[in-house]
Amino acid sequence: MRELPLKDFWAKLGANFGELGGAQCAANFGNPEAEYSALRNSAALCDFSFVRIAEFPESDGIDFLDGKLAANILKLRYGRIIDTFLAYPDGRIAAEAFVANIDDKVFAVLESLEDSSGPLAEGGGRDATGDFAVLSVDGPRAWEVARDIFGSDIFNLPYLAVEKYEFEGEPAYLMRNGKTGEFGYSFAVPAANAEKLAQRLLESVKKAGGMPCGTDAHAVARLESGFFNIYKEGKSVGNPIELCLQWMADFSKESFTGSGAIFKAREAGAAARITAVRGAGVSAGARVFDGGCDIGEVKVAMRSTQLGDNIGLALIKSDFAYPSLELSSAAGGEPDIFTVSRPMTVSESLVRGMQQ
Repeated sequence: MRELPLKDFWAKLGANFGELGGAQCAANFGNPEAEYSALRNSAALCDFSFVRIAEFPESDGIDFLDGKLAANILKLRYGRIIDTFLAYPDGRIAAEAFVANIDDKVFAVLESLEDSSGPLAEGGGRDATGDFAVLSVDGPRAWEVARDIFGSDIFNLPYLAVEKYEFEGEPAYLMRNGKTGEFGYSFAVPAANAEKLAQRLLESVKKAGGMPCGTDAHAVARLESGFFNIYKEGKSVGNPIELCLQWMADFSKESFTGSGAIFKAREAGAAARITAVRGAGVSAGARVFDGGCDIGEVKVAMRSTQLGDNIGLALIKSDFAYPSLELSSAAGGEPDIFTVSRPMTVSESLVRGMQQ
C-alpha cells in the first residue's frame, strides 16, 4: 500500500489510517462527528494525497486524454477543470478524473480503484503522483483559508477552475473542485513543501474555527450532497449508466476506453438505477422491498450526523428509482427505507456565501 507523504504529520495529530484504492488515507482523527461539523460549519483540512496524478504536455495530452476519458477533453480551456471518468474496457468505472489545463500542462488527478494510472500511463505522459502532495480544505469558511495562503485573487476562481501560484518559492496549484456541497479547494504542491503547507493550512483552518478531517466525514458529506464517490457506489455498482453518470460523458464522441460497452448499456437502458435512501432500514447489503416485491439492494450506507438518520444509496429497479417512496427492508414489512432527493441537507456555504 502506498503511504501518505505526510503520514507522520497526521499521526502526531491523532490520525487513524485507512485505505482507498490501494493507497493510504487519513480516515479520521478519532471524532468523525466533530470533523463533519467542522466541514459543515467552518473549515476542515483533509489529505487527498491518495489520488494518482498523471501529467502531460498540453500539446499532446489533450488529444491523448480525449481518446481515453469519457468527456470531450478537446473542449478543455486553459485554467479550467473537467470532471469525468476513466472506464475499464468492459465499461465499469475505474477512476473519477479531474482534468486540469494549466501552465502549458494537462494534469489528470485520479480518484482510482487501483493505485495505478492504468492506460493514462501511456501517450507521452508521466506519473507525477510522487511529485505532489494534495491537501483539501472544505467548508463555508474554506475560502478564508485559500485567501490566507494565496491572497484575494482566489475570489476570481469559479467552480472547476485551477490557478497556478507560488508557495515557498515553488509552483503550487489551487483547484476549486470541492465535492461536499460546501466551498472546497485542493492545494497541490511539491512533496518537499507538503509539511510546510499542511502546517500553514492547519493554522488557518483553526483560526476559522475548524480542524483536521478524515475521509470518513468527507464521504458522508459527499453522499448527502449528491456527489459521486468512486470508493463507495463506484466500487459496488460500476456501471456508469446505473450510476446516473451520463453527465460525465460525451456520447457524441466516437470512442473512449470502455465506450463500446457503455454505449450498448445506454442504448439498452438501465434496468436499475442508483437512488438516494434514508431510514432505519438502510444498511449495506439490505434488500429493498415494495410490499412483497424485491426491487433492489442498498449498496452504500452511512450515518448522517446532521439528519440523525441512516442514509445511503440503493440500486433499485428503474420503475421505482425516484424520490418519495415508502419501502421496506423486509418483504411485507413496515416502511423503514424512504427514497429521497439529493442534496439531503442545505449547504451552509450557499446560505452564508463568501462574507468578507
